[in-house]
Amino acid sequence: MSLKKVVRNFIAKYQEKFCLNNYKKILTRVQNKKGKIRVLFLVRENQKWSYQSLYELLEKDEKFEPLVVVSILEITRKGKDKTRQNIDETYRFFRSRGMETEFAYKKGKYVDLREFNPDIIFYDQPWDLPKIHQPQEVSKFALTCYTPYGISLLNLKSDYTQDFHRLLFRYYIDCKANKERFESYRKNNSHNCVIIGYPKLDNYFISTSTKVWKDENKIKVIYAPHHSFDKNGLNLATFKENGNLILELAKNNPQTTWVFRPHPRFKHRVLRNNIMNKSEVENYYNEWRKIGVIFEEGDYLGLFQSSDLMITDCSSFLMEYLPTNKPLLHLINQNGVNSNKLGNEVEKLLYQARTNEELITQFQKLIHNKDDEKRMEREDFINKTFSFKDSNKIYTNINYIIGEQHD
Repeated sequence: MSLKKVVRNFIAKYQEKFCLNNYKKILTRVQNKKGKIRVLFLVRENQKWSYQSLYELLEKDEKFEPLVVVSILEITRKGKDKTRQNIDETYRFFRSRGMETEFAYKKGKYVDLREFNPDIIFYDQPWDLPKIHQPQEVSKFALTCYTPYGISLLNLKSDYTQDFHRLLFRYYIDCKANKERFESYRKNNSHNCVIIGYPKLDNYFISTSTKVWKDENKIKVIYAPHHSFDKNGLNLATFKENGNLILELAKNNPQTTWVFRPHPRFKHRVLRNNIMNKSEVENYYNEWRKIGVIFEEGDYLGLFQSSDLMITDCSSFLMEYLPTNKPLLHLINQNGVNSNKLGNEVEKLLYQARTNEELITQFQKLIHNKDDEKRMEREDFINKTFSFKDSNKIYTNINYIIGEQHD
């Protein structure tokens, strides 16, 4: 083993022990606390909000006091991504729902989360956290928790091996297969994992988006391109090959109406990877505005419900769209990261396109012929997989954690 790896392993073990000792002290404090338990939700992008049902459960319980605090990504603060200056938008997203909301980024600086007196903190995502908001720092004064904003369908070690995941107090994950996968990377690697399912989808048949379709009487299609063009990353994105083709399909099929729903990082990555320049990107977005609607809000489950078909290369949407029991056309980058066990199961329920020729063929089949032979298979999967009550499992776990000692 190299000296570099020995040092890295030593630091990792020290960090884990440091956080674990902190959590033991905090847990004792929380269990003996007089008054309400303050649960803070740190959010940088409202599009990745996964805790609506949990927030509502906590809000109804007199033991708890939930609070959303909004911030920005480090990449945005540093000026490397100027496409997501969205902190005010995120603030309005929560305030419009009557939720208690504060800013954790003011006057160009991140606010120390201690100022909000939290006992438990939930993260919206692991990416681009300033040091002051990372678990190893927050563990000094609060219990840290996270549930993924996207269901894990890919065979990625980064789902657990990052410092962020290892140093959490609780990592609420989707299924047994992924817990076993985490454990395979390193013994006791899933020590902080609790299987709870898919809480983001709990409001699936309650969530309603503003009516966005230009013509409700036409076949309603969502096009949702991913951002991962980097060969050293997920490499799921297919936009370079088919983005213009899909726009032409939208223009040339008058029986359809469309919503363009890009990933929040999409525009930044298109520019960074020189797929389009700024003028070309803006022109592409304007073309969608002429014939359809661009939807970039966080509450998209209502949009999914109202649609008839999704076309996407975004991994998490493959699972999130399933409860509609509508067909999904999966655009596959043949150089992308492989699926995990759950992902392979989901793939069988979808229609696939690896080339533009396959894309056109499948589009014709689903739109013109209305041939959806996988409908019954999807229905069986939906019935055995989704409970739409998974936030209750987190809520129950939190109550178990704080114990009977709390008044």
